Amino acid sequence: MNSRFIFKAVIALLLSGGAVAAQTVDEIVNKHVDAMGGAAKLAQLKSVRIAADMEVMNMQVPVTTTIVQDKGFRSETTVQGMTIIQSVNGNTGWAMNPMSGDTKAVALPEEAVKALSAETDLTGLYNYKQKGYVLTLEGEDEVQGAKVYKVSMTVKGGIKRINYISKDTFYILKIVSAGNMGGQEITTENVQSNFKQIDGITFAFTSEVKNSMMPGATMLAKIKSVEVNSKIDESIFQMPK
Repeated sequence: MNSRFIFKAVIALLLSGGAVAAQTVDEIVNKHVDAMGGAAKLAQLKSVRIAADMEVMNMQVPVTTTIVQDKGFRSETTVQGMTIIQSVNGNTGWAMNPMSGDTKAVALPEEAVKALSAETDLTGLYNYKQKGYVLTLEGEDEVQGAKVYKVSMTVKGGIKRINYISKDTFYILKIVSAGNMGGQEITTENVQSNFKQIDGITFAFTSEVKNSMMPGATMLAKIKSVEVNSKIDESIFQMPK
């Protein structure tokens, strides 16, 4: 057989395989977007305010998170009557931790700003190409007995995530994130469940989070309330003087 013919056949097969893989990723993402409420709803999602209780080290810790799409993130965690604040506003971030004796806001390191900035995207895989995210279908796996698609992506600031998307519901059942903090590779695993719709948009009301900085510990977060598209005073993201 002509060697040039074989070469062309191999190239055609590889190109064909790549097209099928890309189409498969898009099919999975489209079904996931539908499961989360649909493209029309997600396109209108501009802000959320979430109140949750987090169980960590046998303590119940209330957490309030406020996010404005692509603009700002702020979390307030109350421990023993003191409130720890973390916030990002565009490319800058700050924190206030009275438990460590810090009564004034201090600037967050660049790695922490990148990690929190990635959280300002409320719509995830929706419109991922326009956002500049790179997605790859890594195969299939299982999460607590449920069959899932394993889809990796790179988001803002070079943060890498692997999304474990249910083959049944197309919800994301687990997210594994990897990033660098102070020269150390940090891995976070978030197992999600108890999905409910608020104003037509799906949220995971229960999350079990493990972090490589706290080996052996699991943080259990349960959402109490979600406000969608409420008016947010964006000055709350700015670092106090």
